[in-house]
Amino acid sequence: MPHMSAPVIEKLYAFETMSLEQEKITACEHAKALLNNNSLFVDRVTELSYIGNRIYGQCWETEFHVFGLIASEADHLPLEKVRPFCSKEFLEKSDKEVSELIDLYSQDIRNACKAILSKFSNV
Repeated sequence: MPHMSAPVIEKLYAFETMSLEQEKITACEHAKALLNNNSLFVDRVTELSYIGNRIYGQCWETEFHVFGLIASEADHLPLEKVRPFCSKEFLEKSDKEVSELIDLYSQDIRNACKAILSKFSNV
């Protein structure tokens, strides 16, 4: 999995002080990124789950639902900011699990990303 620079990673975790409008913009940025590639997959999915929870009070039964499911399944996988502290063996195992999640949920992810962009891209 490709590693991202510190400013990109820091932006991923800036959600704690975002306005609702900024969260919708960030959701669109993550949705576009996931439609293009799977870099920072665990980070993006986790943040989309959090954004769905903040927008709706919970992400279930919304366009963010699949991200809540994946985040729950991936809660033991390392986020990008902790990967440098993980062993090579652990990262290999984790990357295999991420690939399996991507394969399993790829169509649901695409549909959810398109729904997010359709709903919030005018923000």
